[in-house]
Amino acid sequence: MNSRGFTFIEMLLASAIFALIGLASVAVLDSVTRSDTASQQAMQRLQRLQQAMMLLDRDLWQITPRHIRVNGEAPLKVMLAGSQNWLESDDDGFSFSHAGWTNPGMVLPRSEVQLVGYRLKENKLERMFYLYPDAVTGTEPQVQVLLDDVESLKVHYLDPEGVWKESWDQGTLPKAVKIQLTQQSSGVLERVFAMPEGLTQ
Repeated sequence: MNSRGFTFIEMLLASAIFALIGLASVAVLDSVTRSDTASQQAMQRLQRLQQAMMLLDRDLWQITPRHIRVNGEAPLKVMLAGSQNWLESDDDGFSFSHAGWTNPGMVLPRSEVQLVGYRLKENKLERMFYLYPDAVTGTEPQVQVLLDDVESLKVHYLDPEGVWKESWDQGTLPKAVKIQLTQQSSGVLERVFAMPEGLTQ
């Protein structure tokens, strides 16, 4: 019967092999954990982007050709474009009125028409809205942050001749609005929103 045990060298070699296996397992586990975290963050960014686009789509689909009144001034255009209006955007921005703001039975002290605007402020895409159809003097809009790490916001407007314009000063609505966002994480994103038929004449 062979009763020979392990030598010191064999024990050292076995310990080294187990240590290498353990290190490799830790490296694999760390890689999987990092990949899972990155995937979850990417999914969250995608979900926020989808929610922002859905909100934009809903607002623009319910747009109404109602002239906007800001701080008690005379009624302005049906769509305010650019950064030099009540939005105070760091880049492009636009505002308009939309219907369909649910108020069953007119229970709440407001109408179903809402003044909304989209702007870029401190690298955040923000949706601003008032509780009333007109921006009343002394009241502040509600601000909803839709996206972070936005580097630029560009808005273009399609005129009746099919030409994209960087500004809009017409008395009617454009045929479509093109939104171009630049994000650090996702790059350049572009979406075209067509106006409802019958409102752009």
